[in-house]
Amino acid sequence: MKWTLSLLLCLALHATRCVADGRKDVDPLDRVVCIESRVPSQPTTGKLCSAFIVDNESQLYLVTAGHAAAETNADSRLRYRDRSGASQWVTLRSLIAPSKNPWHRDPTSDFAVAVIEAREGNQVYLDQLVSLSIPLSTLCKMPPPRTTSIVTIGFPLGIGAGDDVSPLAVVGNVASRVTLADNSWGKEPILYCAPALAQGTSGGPTFTFSREDDSTTVVGMYVGVVNDATGAKLSKMVPAHLIRDSISELGIDEED
Repeated sequence: MKWTLSLLLCLALHATRCVADGRKDVDPLDRVVCIESRVPSQPTTGKLCSAFIVDNESQLYLVTAGHAAAETNADSRLRYRDRSGASQWVTLRSLIAPSKNPWHRDPTSDFAVAVIEAREGNQVYLDQLVSLSIPLSTLCKMPPPRTTSIVTIGFPLGIGAGDDVSPLAVVGNVASRVTLADNSWGKEPILYCAPALAQGTSGGPTFTFSREDDSTTVVGMYVGVVNDATGAKLSKMVPAHLIRDSISELGIDEED
């Protein structure tokens, strides 16, 4: 019951804000971007991940998987579908302050956040990204129950990330409670979900799914798969409340 009330509150706050700022005009399934990075030593080789934009009190944040953020650089391209349906791209250097490492990577979970800033000549891109952004209030404070229907948005196998940007939407279900899984840095809090998704989806947001509801209530972010010797696989998802807490703390730090 407590989780249900929290979810309803998220939906109500989100609906009110979307009507006010025009985000309602954007298909929720298009509120994901991809980051395309070239390998300097191999010009014909690239890395691609999914990502999304979070708005906290008019400050925009770029969120993706931690391992994916480590593969980006200043020349990486953020590719997205704007409100009109046109495909756009902009370099990370045009959105993020120059720094050796602009990503704030979480120490215990596989996600990273970068602050998007107003830079010379980037206002048109900021306006477009605002319309694609997801209010922080819709990142739920509590993990969803097992069997919750979800839809993960992203670019598995790079599909939909070409000249005509068109994200894929994969419907599934939450399979576990928040679980502490083994990782190279220690224990990682994750949710297991089904089905397993392909490479390129890492960093994509996961929403609650309903055919009657077009809201963007975020319950997590896809970061990879776990598998065994038989080939059986499950998806791994960062619970949304961890991302929400991290962005809230960044906002406080910026004010200080």
